[in-house]
Amino acid sequence: MWATVRSEAQYPLSLAAHFMAQMLILCLDLMVIWVLFLRVHALGEWNRGQVIMLYGVSGTAFGIGDLLVSAVERTTDHVRLGTFDRFLLRPAGTLLQLLASEFELRRSGRLIQPLVVLVVAVATVPIRWTPAHVVLLVWMIIGGALIFSGVWVATAAAAFWLPSTQEFANAFTYGGSYATQYPISIMGEWMRRLLLTAVPLAFVAYVPCLELLDAPNPLDIPRWLSYAAPLVAIPVLLFARFVWRAGNRRYRSTGS
Repeated sequence: MWATVRSEAQYPLSLAAHFMAQMLILCLDLMVIWVLFLRVHALGEWNRGQVIMLYGVSGTAFGIGDLLVSAVERTTDHVRLGTFDRFLLRPAGTLLQLLASEFELRRSGRLIQPLVVLVVAVATVPIRWTPAHVVLLVWMIIGGALIFSGVWVATAAAAFWLPSTQEFANAFTYGGSYATQYPISIMGEWMRRLLLTAVPLAFVAYVPCLELLDAPNPLDIPRWLSYAAPLVAIPVLLFARFVWRAGNRRYRSTGS
């Protein structure tokens, strides 16, 4: 990973351009929220400041996962080209090797912008700060990053069974990131059930922010679940581990 960072640092203009491009794209996402609130006063009874807080929390958690784990998306290419062989020949875990060899510092552009938004939101959105709420803020970001990481690994592992899985994985990772920027109470019932149970991305930002922001709770979700994000991440990570290992056992080299 350090060798990759040093390599990228040799081209500072390219690195800076990539940072700026990523932050510009994310600023457009934020602008969508801003424009929405020029037309409406609330989304699912959540005001603009609260929705921007959701954006900051989910974006920060997603940015951490993107920086550290999203390289697992390259599994499809390695399986197709047969280069996954070299990970199996070394005395280390295949997932760790893949994440280290494909690490890219320039991905941190997806972390910087939402982190700035989160800092501004924390300073401006009315929050009754207590020691428990300070812990909750850190707790939800860690839990959210772990949930996104588990989803990334589990969906990328589908490459061991399917020839092309990039769009399938993106629907859950990048699509999930977009979904977590908004209150799930404005979504259809099937989507709410999906984000609360099967793919529990609602625990990245929405459920924790119910307690942190004392926000409207039309779905009557128990407030104690606001602290459950890292606990929810455990079965997600265990499932990802199971699918990844099963995929490794199924892998057959191309012979190249």
